Amino acid sequence: MKKLLFFIFLLFPFLAFSQEKSSHNYYWNDYDVHEAIVGAANCYVRELPSIQSRLLDSLQMGKKIKVLKTTDNDLKIKGLNVSWVEIEYENNSGKLTKGYLWKGFVALGSFKKENFTYLTLIDKIETKKESEDYEISNVTISVKILDENNTLVGQKTVLKPLGGSFYFQNKTIGNLGLANLSDIYRINFSGEACGIPTLYYYFGWNGTTFLELPEKREVSDAGVYYYVENFIFPKEAGGKPDLILKNIEEGEYDQNQGENNNYVLDVSKWTETFKWTGEKAVFISKSKPIKSKSKQTN
Repeated sequence: MKKLLFFIFLLFPFLAFSQEKSSHNYYWNDYDVHEAIVGAANCYVRELPSIQSRLLDSLQMGKKIKVLKTTDNDLKIKGLNVSWVEIEYENNSGKLTKGYLWKGFVALGSFKKENFTYLTLIDKIETKKESEDYEISNVTISVKILDENNTLVGQKTVLKPLGGSFYFQNKTIGNLGLANLSDIYRINFSGEACGIPTLYYYFGWNGTTFLELPEKREVSDAGVYYYVENFIFPKEAGGKPDLILKNIEEGEYDQNQGENNNYVLDVSKWTETFKWTGEKAVFISKSKPIKSKSKQTN
């Protein structure tokens, strides 16, 4: 039963989400008037929100801009259907200039640390039909790192089925004791509704290359089910040298086993262990699940 519920809660947002939205603007989580960064090279600024409009300028990756407003004009490129935004920026002469930029050129988010800037960009979205009524969208995501001159010094591109998990966050968390890494860049996508997972992706930076680390997720539906994964890295409490531990807990509520509106919570806990080689994380073992029951009052 648990496996069936887990499958339903994870699959539902991936299948049904495409029926709810006609564009992909939600990934940016932005509001009118905010600072942003250009995430792609040679991005054209137009006089009006249209590719037929007069070309005003070309902006490069890492350029800081201010988004003044999002328009109702959508443009679809490489499966990514998003709007144009009105922007303000400082041109090469130091003059504040306004124009329109396609939102797909704008980084979802950025994180500045020392002389480096970490960026995340959606490159494209590929949609395929699973049935007559449902589609699955696979999102191509690029994480990038720029130096103090906005020169691209590292990039990693991954393909992920984000589904309804579209609220974006990013940060660096140090190397957490993993050899040969100077930092770890973590990005995550989450949703608001029950049954929509929060997805975490980790990328280790070794000074020249991004190395993909194990990922984790968590999902729940109040009063029915939850599934949580948590990492323990070598430098953290309970950590072990050169190992990444993923502690997993899965719980299912069964009201039929309880009395007087009580629930019985069936819990399983287990650990997956990865060996860090200095270049990649290799899965080495999975512990036997430990099962328990506890009563929960409604």
